[in-house]
Amino acid sequence: MKAGIIGYGKMGKDIFQQFSDKLKEAEITVVVRRGAEEHSAQYVKALGKSLRRGRITEEEYAYRTEHTHFTEDMAALSGSDAVIEAIAEDMEAKRGVFRSISGTVPEDCLLLTNTSSLDISSVFEGIPHRERCMGMHFFYPVKLSGYTELNVIPETSREAVEKAGSIVKAVGKTPLVFRGEEHMYLNQVLACAVSHGIYLCEYLELSPSELEESLVDIFPTAGVFGIIDSVGLGLMAESSDRLSRPRTKELLRYGKGKMESWLSSGCPAETGCFMEYISSHTSPTGHDSSKAGLYMTALIHNELSAALAEYTGDKEQLKNAVKDTLGLAEAPGYYHDLYGTEAINSALDELYRATGSLAYKANKEV
Repeated sequence: MKAGIIGYGKMGKDIFQQFSDKLKEAEITVVVRRGAEEHSAQYVKALGKSLRRGRITEEEYAYRTEHTHFTEDMAALSGSDAVIEAIAEDMEAKRGVFRSISGTVPEDCLLLTNTSSLDISSVFEGIPHRERCMGMHFFYPVKLSGYTELNVIPETSREAVEKAGSIVKAVGKTPLVFRGEEHMYLNQVLACAVSHGIYLCEYLELSPSELEESLVDIFPTAGVFGIIDSVGLGLMAESSDRLSRPRTKELLRYGKGKMESWLSSGCPAETGCFMEYISSHTSPTGHDSSKAGLYMTALIHNELSAALAEYTGDKEQLKNAVKDTLGLAEAPGYYHDLYGTEAINSALDELYRATGSLAYKANKEV
């Protein structure tokens, strides 16, 4: 297999590392904006360290050094079986990338965008042979998530979806196929949980740190504010705006407004900065946080209920993917059973009366 990766920023590097680690017999070409020789030298140096530590064999070292290429020339992607684009979330830039390579690569080469929020069909506007085009959205950090979204457009062929699914499985992930309004659903439920957490701080009069502590049994690794830290406040705010569905529009707009206010007050947009900033700008309130778990469960349950009613794929797999994406300690059904339908519906009614947001209008039971 000959795979191409366009972009070598934070996400591009993670995708490349996953491909390099898992696709032992693939030829991988990485297109970078500048510094191809330096990136190549750094990669060979890292391989040498892995060889000395016994993490790879001499044969693997020789194969990877010979079959991994860093370049600034898009023409080097000719002959690729699949190319995944992982540049910044800019529609025109992504369109430009695919237009520049669509005539260079074979007609059956998969063209894949890692966008987390842009309209998939628009990314491939004007591209010939659209049956090979789709989104292949990895979550960051790539090594921690077990699922990858395949966001297909109406023209995407079954053969292309199967081929892309095989690649996802080969790099150690489980593919979930989403179509149309379902596109990037896992990213949407992530954004909903974050905006809901922001709202709960206001509704329960808690500091972000207090809310995080009250939800640690649900989110043992990283809570909703930890998610902002991981994604970066800037990208989180942008994604919340682009991912709006009718039922989540008001909630995500609220979250986006709050995140933009933090940005305008000086919070860095990059990853790993938010928790330090928000901790230094807020103080504990001492208010009751005992119902935070119920309110968070109510939102997750309600959003998943709506998604399951629409989703055309494996519903059990979707439930597992939501658990994985949100970093829940238990499956969503566990929390439903813990609090019970009556308490969850009562919490949703309370939140709906307070906000009017359709995100809190009760859907059918999961």
